[in-house]
This record gives sequence, C-alpha cells and structure tokens, in this order.
Amino acid sequence: MADSGLDPAARRWVLAALQGDEAVAACARGDEVPEPPEAGDASGAAPAHARRSFLRRIEVQGFRGIGRPSSLEFAPGPGLTVIVGRNGSGKSSFAEAAEAALTGRNLRWDAMPEGWRDGWRNLHFDERTEITVELQLAGDPGPTRVTRTWTGESVRSARGEVVAPDGTAAPLRSRGWDPELARYRPFLSYDELGRAVTGRAAELYDTLTALLGLTDLTDAERRLAKACDRLAKQRDRPGHEHGYLVQRLRAGGDRRAAMAADLLGAENIDLDRLASIAADDGPADPQRHLVLRRLRRLSVPERGLLTDVVNELRGAAMELAMAAGTKGDRARGVVDLLRRALEHRERHPSETDCPTCGTGGAFGPDWERRARAEIRALEPVAAGAAAAYERAENARDQARFLMAPMPSWLPPDSELGRVWAEWEAGTEIGDLTQLAEHIETVGRRLRSTAIAARKAAGEQLDDPTDGWGELADQLRAWVEDARAAVSAGETLGPAERALEWLTAIAREIRAERLRPLASHAEQVWHRLRQERRIDLEALRLVGRGARRRVAVDVAVDGSENEGNAPGLLSQGEFQALALSICLPRTMVPDNPFGFLLLDDPVQAMDTETVEGLAGVLAEVGRHRQLVVFTHDTRLPDALHRLGLRADIRRIQRDAMSNVWVAESGRTGEAAWAGEGSRAAAGDSAPARAQAPAPAGPYGGEAAGAPAGGDRPWQGYGPPPGPYSGLA
Repeated sequence: MADSGLDPAARRWVLAALQGDEAVAACARGDEVPEPPEAGDASGAAPAHARRSFLRRIEVQGFRGIGRPSSLEFAPGPGLTVIVGRNGSGKSSFAEAAEAALTGRNLRWDAMPEGWRDGWRNLHFDERTEITVELQLAGDPGPTRVTRTWTGESVRSARGEVVAPDGTAAPLRSRGWDPELARYRPFLSYDELGRAVTGRAAELYDTLTALLGLTDLTDAERRLAKACDRLAKQRDRPGHEHGYLVQRLRAGGDRRAAMAADLLGAENIDLDRLASIAADDGPADPQRHLVLRRLRRLSVPERGLLTDVVNELRGAAMELAMAAGTKGDRARGVVDLLRRALEHRERHPSETDCPTCGTGGAFGPDWERRARAEIRALEPVAAGAAAAYERAENARDQARFLMAPMPSWLPPDSELGRVWAEWEAGTEIGDLTQLAEHIETVGRRLRSTAIAARKAAGEQLDDPTDGWGELADQLRAWVEDARAAVSAGETLGPAERALEWLTAIAREIRAERLRPLASHAEQVWHRLRQERRIDLEALRLVGRGARRRVAVDVAVDGSENEGNAPGLLSQGEFQALALSICLPRTMVPDNPFGFLLLDDPVQAMDTETVEGLAGVLAEVGRHRQLVVFTHDTRLPDALHRLGLRADIRRIQRDAMSNVWVAESGRTGEAAWAGEGSRAAAGDSAPARAQAPAPAGPYGGEAAGAPAGGDRPWQGYGPPPGPYSGLA
C-alpha cells in the first residue's frame, strides 16, 4: 500500500474495504480508518498446514441401495482405485454415504425433489442406518473414525460422532472440518461435473476463489464497489427527483410552493433559502383557518328536532283551519278586539272618544263595565279557537327559533352560506303549511350541507397548511438529499480511484493464483481431448457481485472463442472440460484431504476420451488417493490396455440390497512388482480383508483375467477388455 501511488483519501478507502463493512461505513462518514499491522510473522516460523488425511474404510448399512453392512477398504495413501458395477449395484450409495457421513448432506440430494430425498433409507433393512468412515491423518498412530447415525425419518436427523485414535469421542462438528470440506470438497459426482461449466455462474467462481485464498480480496472489492454504487446513487438522487418536485410545487396553490419552484429553477440553487421556506409550516390563509376552526365547531339542528317542529306546524295549521269561521272564532275575535280597546283606555284614561270612528264619549266608565262583562261572557265560547291560535303562534315561534340568522363569519358565497340564506328567508313565511314545507326541505338540505362542511373543515384542519405541509416535507427531504449529494460527490472521487486500483491489483493477483491451476487444467484437457481440435486457452475469474463467473476460453480449429465454451462443446466434451477444471482442485498443496471420491465421470465420453481419462486418473493417483465409481467397463479396460497402475474392484448387489465388493485384479502389475504396501500418512496400508461374496444373481461371475495389448474391435462400440463383463 505504501508504494501504491494512491492519494491518502483513496488509500484510506482501500484499507477500509480490506477491514470490513464497519470500516467502509466509517470511511463513508469521514471517520479515520486505522492502519492495519505490518504483514509478517515475528517468529519467522512457517505457517502451519492442516494434516493430510486418507481413506482407510467406508462401511454402510441401511443407506440408499445398501441394506446389511457392507464396506470398502483402502490403503491409506496415494493410488487409483476403480469400483466397477452395473447401474443400481450400490456404487453411488458408497460415494454419497461418505459425503453424508462427513458433511451431513449431499449436493445431489439438495437439487432433487423432496419426494426423492425422502427415499434415502434402504427398504430391505430394518435396523438403524449408519455410516462409518475411517480416515488416516498424517502422524496419527491409528485411524480416526467418523460415524453418522440416523435416529429419525428425516435425512437431516443424523447425529455425527468422531472417535480419535486414542478412543476419545466427540461430536463431529467439534472438529471444525466444515470450512475445509466446503472449500476442497473431496467428493465429485456426475451432477457436480455438469454444473461446473453449465450451472450457476457464481458457483464455480466462489469455489475457486475460496480454494485460492482470494475470498478476502473478493469481499474487499465487493465492499468497495458497493460503497461506490451507494455514493453514486446518493450523488445523483436529487437530480432524478428535481423535475418531479418542481412539477408538484407548480401545481400547489401555496405562495411558498411558488417561491420554492422559482428557486429550484435557478442555475445555482440556494439550499439555505429552500430550507427556510420548507420550515414555514404555518397556515396558508390565517383568516380562512379561523373560519375552518369555527366550522368544525358549528352546531346544526338535529333531525328529530326538525321533524318535531314540522309536525307541530302542520298540526297547528290543521287545528286553526278547523276553528276558522266558527262562533268560537268570532267570539275570540270580539274578545281580542275588546281587550285591545281596554288596553288603549288604560294607557290613555283621559281620552273618551273612539280612536277608530271618532264617536265622542264612547269610552266612558259605562262602556268599560259593559266591555268587561262582554269579555267574561264570550271567553268560554272563544276558548277552543283561542287555543288553536295560541298553538299556531307557538309553533311559528319554534320555527323562527330554528331559522337563526347566518353567522357573520360564514362566507355568503360558500355553498353552506347560500343554503343558510335560503333557510333564513323562511322567517318571512306566514302560512304554517308553507313554513312546515320550508323547514322540511331546506332544513334537511341545510343539515346535510353543514355536516359536510364541518367534516371538510376538520380534514383541512388536520393539515392547516392546506397541502403545503406535504410539499414542505418533500422539499425538506430534497434539500437534505441535495446536501448529502454534495458530500457524496466529494467522497466518491477517492472511492472510485480506490476501486479502480483495487480492481487492477485483484485482477493481477487472481491471474497469478489461478495460473498453476489453469495450467494443470489445460494439461488435463490436452490429454482428454485426444484428437479434437479444441484447445483450452485459459481460465479467468471475471466480474464481481451478481456478474462474477469463471470465463472458459477455448479455441476451435485455431479460432478463439473467448468465454464461450458452452456453445461449442458436445455433452462428452462438457464432461471432459468439467473434469479438467475440477480435478486440479484436488492437487492444491494446502488441501488437507488426500483423497477424492469421483462418481461416474465417464458418462457421455467416447472411447478415445476414456483412454485419455485413464491416463489423467492414473497420474492423479500417483499423488492423491483417487476412488472412481463407474458402470462403464471401458475405463478399467483402458487402464489395463495402457498398463496404468490401478486397483480394480467389482461391486454387486442382489434383490435384497445385499452388496459385496470383490477384488478383480490390478492393472499395470509390472509397475507394482516388488513394491510393498503404499506409504500411508504415518502408517502402513492395512490388509484388504474381503469377505467371500454371498450367493446371489452375480455370485458365480468371475473377473476376466487381464491380458496385455489391445483387442480387436467387435462391431460397433469399444473394443472388449478383461473387465467388459463386470457391469
């Protein structure tokens, strides 16, 4: 970093990306990022490597195609073992059992439907399902035994235990093997080979990245790219939202919205002025706000009261109509007239002339006595009519009380103001029936209009700014984003320079780390391709994030096709290419697993490719313990024909899921002559104690005796070999 040539700000971003997400967040905030300690080990000691392990034994019972206990034993050291058997003979059951014992899962199961996964328990075996894998770790006096036992019906119900050479038992997870098993995966099935090239693009990328120790670098690049993307979005967000905000402000009727829209249209936007406008959260029109507050408290006549007044008016009108023209009505009129005359005399006692006709001396004491006597005589006759008139007057008073004047604060041009003016005009109506009709129709309309106005006032008072509050919130948020955008723009420059530098360095480191593996893959492909004119030019780790992938560059007939291998290869070539990429993973120096279980790698390969594969497997077997399961006898035939060193075994299974394995001989015996047991990781190879094969449908078959040299082809298909009858 000191010689990187980066400016201090960009260098700080690189350091933060290498340290983690919290450091990146701190760098984005402008906080200091501590310098990492200088690389190097003060003690000068070489880094410790995990002890390499080899297989000694796999024992299976009640799992998949294997019923009663059956086992495979191996010399714990480098070498090639080929297990040959028909489809359904239990080959994959052994391979998957070893993976399940060590990892608790199987990648092939994970890709299968749930119904298929539920069929993991053998149907012909009622006792417990158990798998034992014995490993020989370098330097140990004896084997380490891993056992996984299933206690329930679910494939996930297994319990794993590991027993050390000294007999100490512990849960399997306590050994901490999971990261190494995920990184180096000493298991490789046909399905995995298919996915290696044509599966999810990031899957192989992640596998190789972890294998090459590039995970931290990849994570740092991802963090930095993510930070740059976040800063760029933060910088650009106000620009994306500017047009929409101006449009909203122009559509608002508030004077403050218009002022803000004008400011946003300026070449240099005054953020402080915009913030001040957004902070003004008062009502747009104080006088209107007062009207709204009064409207919200406005009381309106209840529906029941209106009905009662209308009914009373109509009842009084009916009673008045019935009394009209009767003697009682005439008597009431006379009584009323005499009382008014008496009231006039009481107010003016000195006047005796009639104010109506001018007759002199008409209002004397005698007249007063006669008038009072007349009133007393007529009152009983006028009582009914008088009650009708009194009821009518009371009903009219009630109606006038309801029709109160319009409040002075209510705008007369509003809908409620117009209805109220019409309502108030009813006080001029004298006819009781017409008055009742007015109250019933206009009163009902007044009530509904007033209730609607009151509700609308309440809603508008919830936002006293009349819509400006929402616009002000948007304006405030935009101002905050704009200020953050200025800061993000200043921060983004150093971050982008850091990302550019880190991406270039990461590309160089990836290429350097990948080069040995890619070279090995090219060598493997060269042997597998045989006479095909397809060259594996390069493997490259490209892209990042969701676009990360392993680019496979091939050349067909000398024409380069960068990163486009899948479109050019047949299925068999796919298989060969996948093996070319995956097999070198086993040879990584830090791989703690000295073994690889390879299940059915020969599918879709032609005879020439199988011969190339035989050579590749034999070469890998010189350095690693390689166990290959196959149904295709062309592989052991090729090993025999080419004189390549391998241990060939035959696997068989009867109708009751009894599985047994028998020795079928060794190929390349001349190369084995005089050689003792293969060197183990700190121990010698155990004797291969094989139980005699039980009687069964294949019990009488014997392995053909190896014969040197090629055999002539017999019709279409591969030339027959000494192992052709095994599958």
